Amino acid sequence: MKTILIVDGYNVIHGSEDLKRLSEIQLEEARIKLINDLNGYSGFKGWETILVFDAYQQQSLEKREELVGRIKVVFTKKNKTADSYIEKLVYSLPKAYNVQVVTSDFTLQQMVMASGAERVPVRELIQDMDAVLKKFRDDKKKNGQKQGLKLSDFMDADTLDQFNKMRVKE
Repeated sequence: MKTILIVDGYNVIHGSEDLKRLSEIQLEEARIKLINDLNGYSGFKGWETILVFDAYQQQSLEKREELVGRIKVVFTKKNKTADSYIEKLVYSLPKAYNVQVVTSDFTLQQMVMASGAERVPVRELIQDMDAVLKKFRDDKKKNGQKQGLKLSDFMDADTLDQFNKMRVKE
């Protein structure tokens, strides 16, 4: 069954200590970091991901959607909240999909569950993303050590012995 992860971007930014701190300095950098982190996470999980930022108080009048790596990033149109966009999106998706919605908004959580989708608390997503990243790094480190080749891997025993004797003399 195909899994679609729908993320309320600003909820996650304000729910993560690192992203919240970064957003206080440079909001755009916090959004970029979240997009990059979700790209890796979605790729690892094999999920389709839609990240929604509201433009509720922005100057842009039009909704903007763009594909960034593996995820679709949506900026809602002016005066439309991410919650209302997500609600409409969840109702429009086929019931055959496993839909997971990440939000801290209680009303949206209730609607999500009533529609048959799953709610994922922001804290749970952040913890799972951290765990996936750690597993990826550990696997990469483990596989990197196994794949390292040495010159001795290509030598017969006699040649290796001769090289070892020369090394000891110096």
